[in-house]
Amino acid sequence: MKLVKFINIIIAPLILLTLISSCKKDNGGDIPPIEEPGKLEQISEFSLEITEPSGLSFGPTGNTLLMVSDNTNKVYETDLEGSVISELTYIGLDLEGVTYNTDEHYIAVVEERARQIVFLSYPEGVEKERFDITTGGNTDNKGLEGVSYNTNNNAYYIVNEDVPGEMIVWSKLHGHISKTEMHFASDYSAIFVDTKNAQLWIVSDESAALYKCDYNAEVLKKYALPNTKFEGIAVDVEQQLVYLVNDKTFKLFVFKILN
Repeated sequence: MKLVKFINIIIAPLILLTLISSCKKDNGGDIPPIEEPGKLEQISEFSLEITEPSGLSFGPTGNTLLMVSDNTNKVYETDLEGSVISELTYIGLDLEGVTYNTDEHYIAVVEERARQIVFLSYPEGVEKERFDITTGGNTDNKGLEGVSYNTNNNAYYIVNEDVPGEMIVWSKLHGHISKTEMHFASDYSAIFVDTKNAQLWIVSDESAALYKCDYNAEVLKKYALPNTKFEGIAVDVEQQLVYLVNDKTFKLFVFKILN
């Protein structure tokens, strides 16, 4: 009996150690839990008069949308079904992103190749000022793709498409605040700041996916999209609705967030 007891004392810890080791990665770290993919349900699809829509934002009241066209290089205000209400006077160069500053009541757009953020009066669309945005690369057609204003810190969150993929945080007061390289998608085509939950929604055209991230651009959940070329996003957090524009089909899509 003493021998059996001795063997149990020796073997039991070894079994426990083996079980613990089996729950580790090869590199010694804990295996992260497998995140359930996010689910979206398409509830609406609207054809647009706006060609090559590439940026999207809610207007000043939240009941309209602002869109930019990479074809006409103009900014449009539409209703929530994509019907044009007004066309701003500003004509840019390679427009890719748009956002509305609810604190100072003006529009900000980004020009991809120039790598500049441009501020426009609302509702006229007169250019007031512009600033250079420094990125990690200089490939002409891999520049600034999306912009969203964060009322929590009065800063703009900007995505650089690729080479490298980056999220840049910038403000008029402080200039460049931070720059984060991103590696979770093939490219980055649009961004929306959810100020209520302190989260980011980032779209990848080439990966045909939408990513919910924290403020450090760490992915919390991935949502598959039905096809590529989604290049503008706005999220109604209260209604759990995602508005997306597609650069290829010239359509506005509305999805319900299921989880």
